[in-house]
Amino acid sequence: MKILKWLNQYFEEAVLIGLLMIMTLIMGVQICARYLFNFSLSWTEEITRYLFVWSGFLSIGFGVQRSIAIRLEQLTDKLKGKAKSAIFILDYLIEFVFFAYMIPAAYRYFVTAIQSGQVSPACAMPMWILQAAPVVGFVLVEFRLLQKIYLEIKKVRGMKTCQQ
Repeated sequence: MKILKWLNQYFEEAVLIGLLMIMTLIMGVQICARYLFNFSLSWTEEITRYLFVWSGFLSIGFGVQRSIAIRLEQLTDKLKGKAKSAIFILDYLIEFVFFAYMIPAAYRYFVTAIQSGQVSPACAMPMWILQAAPVVGFVLVEFRLLQKIYLEIKKVRGMKTCQQ
């Protein structure tokens, strides 16, 4: 149970930190190769770009989980109690519908990449690995939004019991 709790709390953060460390290491190798040995590696930029794409899509779930997404704070700061929770639930539901709409399109693009057999120019890496990022990112966001909706509903129900 501790592992699940840790994954729930830190999964995206740990993966994003790992991706950033790998990108930094790869670009450090490229800089050393270019400036110390006067030799440029062709694969470093491509791998770094693909890791950046993955980190971009995974960071959406991180933003939702940590409540650092863009929202109308001017409105929500003035509200209290159930009204504030209602606005948050509405916001989460709108986001949920948007990402639910995006998942099938991302999945079709992913399947097309698998069927095409296209590979990246420098590394000959299958492009479906890159195209999986939106699918994974959007599904993770949906999971995080469901968690947020559940927590807000739980908070509203807790308000009812406190007021009785």
